[in-house]
Amino acid sequence: MRHRPVRNDYRRWLETQAAAASGDAPHATLPPPALPPLPATLPFAGYVVWCYGSVTYLDIRFDHHRFEIVTQQVPRAAEAFYFDSLDAAYAHAADVGEPCLILFAETADAPVRIVG
Repeated sequence: MRHRPVRNDYRRWLETQAAAASGDAPHATLPPPALPPLPATLPFAGYVVWCYGSVTYLDIRFDHHRFEIVTQQVPRAAEAFYFDSLDAAYAHAADVGEPCLILFAETADAPVRIVG
């Protein structure tokens, strides 16, 4: 397994989860950031980048008019780009201009896990 630096968005999410579970006094003074509920399932298997601030997903497509690959955010998981590897999703998540998490589903309509 490759060593990747922990993304700040994922680290903040982990700290929020740990503080909520432990009821830690220093963290109890800070209100947890309001996160929308995670999607229960994903329509396809793989890794997807979920922008929880705007509740959108990362999509990557080839634009035939501009003759280049473009990234955009789409509102539905069915329209998003699904990565085969965590490394690829991790690299693209680093370029997203807003807080995001990497979600994973083993199969179509399987429960979602946060992996990065």
